[in-house]
Amino acid sequence: MKKIIFIMLIALNIPVSAQSIIEITVKGISDSKKDGAQQDRLEAITDAKRQACEKAGLRLESKTTVENFKAVFDYVETQSQGILLPGFQIIEVGYVEDGTYQVVLSGKIKKIEEDNISSKELRYAKSLNDRGNARECIDILQKYMDSKDESVSEELKEQSLYYLIKWGYAQNITELYEKFAAYYPQSKYLNTLKSFSEFTAKPLYELDKKYTLKKSKWDNKKYVHEDMAFDKQIHVEQDTILLKDFKNNLHSIVVDYTYFLNTDENAKNPRAQRMILTYYPADIKKGGKKNQPLPESKIIEDELRTYAKGSSNDFQFYGSEKWFGYFKLSNYSLKGTFPTGTGEYEQSVRFTISQRSF
Repeated sequence: MKKIIFIMLIALNIPVSAQSIIEITVKGISDSKKDGAQQDRLEAITDAKRQACEKAGLRLESKTTVENFKAVFDYVETQSQGILLPGFQIIEVGYVEDGTYQVVLSGKIKKIEEDNISSKELRYAKSLNDRGNARECIDILQKYMDSKDESVSEELKEQSLYYLIKWGYAQNITELYEKFAAYYPQSKYLNTLKSFSEFTAKPLYELDKKYTLKKSKWDNKKYVHEDMAFDKQIHVEQDTILLKDFKNNLHSIVVDYTYFLNTDENAKNPRAQRMILTYYPADIKKGGKKNQPLPESKIIEDELRTYAKGSSNDFQFYGSEKWFGYFKLSNYSLKGTFPTGTGEYEQSVRFTISQRSF
């Protein structure tokens, strides 16, 4: 029997009483080794059901080599029975050019979510967190997690420390996770926090890019802002960044960094720049924005940063940390020289995006 590399699904220790139902369509694929239509079909169906489990919120934990495909099949079947709702369809595609057998699974799944908070103290803390009142929320969590009051239960202390990490208030996630593991080694939250700590060890995205611009790059495009008019533009950076979060959901950040120039000799502010970073909680590259209205938020919106006549063509700007959604932007900087003369002019853009909560 051949070896199969299988990504073992470990169910998070989360109550299933709070669930939402979503529709999914996933493509299951066998490996490229032809073992007969029946075996290859089962491999493709197993892959499709594995993806359904992932979309429901089961965590991808580790890669395991198994000798027997039946063990993989049985495991996924067991997990998917609690996820896939009756009425789902397996649409046969069959063998395709690359030699794999493919199927399409379409139907509804129960998406596992965290249960409601039972403690009234933490419900109030959550309401503060949801309203963006971070300071009061942190005060409440710290009050209970470090309490010496015998009337404060260990469960409330444990949950307070858990939500301090989950809601993004840990200055050092790894350090606080280690504290949690030492205090509560049998906690039902431990595996989740361990995975989150490992996930956040590296940033989700780092942009540290240098550009070389010439005077010839200016486009004859007009832009008017309040009482100022510009007749030339250079788009330094226009891109859409995709982020995959801790729960394997995709998010988009649209980058639009532009220079403006007014060639009128009498212009008081002949040069300007604008950086806009816009966040969408979906993959807009695949039409997510078109298919449904999506909330958007501006991470950075410098409507226009102007430079007076006679001022230096050189500039540098450093921004403060920004929180948006489950994420934070840090190490933000813009440096460069407006290309208004002959030769080449260097520019640089830098920022880091990390996940701060889940």
